[in-house]
Amino acid sequence: MTEIPDVPPNVVDAVHRRWGPAGYVWSLRVTGELQELCSRYKARPIQVLPARYSFVVAADTPSHSLILRSSPDPAAPAQARVSDALSRLGIAPRIHEIVTTDTSLWIVMNRVLPGTPLRSVSASHAPLDDFLAPLQAMRGKPAPITNMPSIHEWLFYRLNDNMLTDLPPGQQQAPEAQRRQAVKILDQLSTGRIDGLCHGDVTPSNIIADEEGRLWLIDPRGMSGEVSYDVATLALKLAAHERHEANKIAVLLGKKLGLDADRIQAWIRVASAARV
Repeated sequence: MTEIPDVPPNVVDAVHRRWGPAGYVWSLRVTGELQELCSRYKARPIQVLPARYSFVVAADTPSHSLILRSSPDPAAPAQARVSDALSRLGIAPRIHEIVTTDTSLWIVMNRVLPGTPLRSVSASHAPLDDFLAPLQAMRGKPAPITNMPSIHEWLFYRLNDNMLTDLPPGQQQAPEAQRRQAVKILDQLSTGRIDGLCHGDVTPSNIIADEEGRLWLIDPRGMSGEVSYDVATLALKLAAHERHEANKIAVLLGKKLGLDADRIQAWIRVASAARV
């Protein structure tokens, strides 16, 4: 019988705190669901990969190296649809199956090898030109779901939540004055907007490299938006939230992509205040 790994304690903890009873039930059932998937694919788990709110297992089958990812997140179905859309564009790993259970959503996808996250590369050595292909591929594409949640509404909520706890490690909530100004900028960005396909969380942790150095996008946020926002968040994260440096990176990327530099810099101000 295949040996099934346990969910890491930090993931169990985080899921319980974020989703309460639903997270608790998920943590009780998820290893049994993994056992069923491994039996179906004749897969052997080889490694549990780092994650905050999901159970991510690398597994080998007779024909593929796979990733099996489970989450109790209510937004997981939308995330899966965006993952599928990115996969069809050839900028995210191939998806074999999306499985919905009473407590979880599983995505079974190809494993990118070696799958080195870009967080392992210093910002000064980040290959900016390598980002162009995946960003350009998303540009102008429709959102995969009608009436999909928008990155605009999600940011508006974060900026107006005075007790925001879902913060990146080591960061504190932005001062109220900064958030109020960001809400005004967000309102301006919303004028005449057309929400389409975007990743929504293009950070170094969600960009992985294969053996040839090609970059792949993983773990989208599952919201509609625009590529200018993805450029802004990528620049902000590469610059470690230093706005002046982020603007320089964004201008370089935006120019190569033919995007409005002022709009990208406006997104940087909003994303910085929202602590994405």
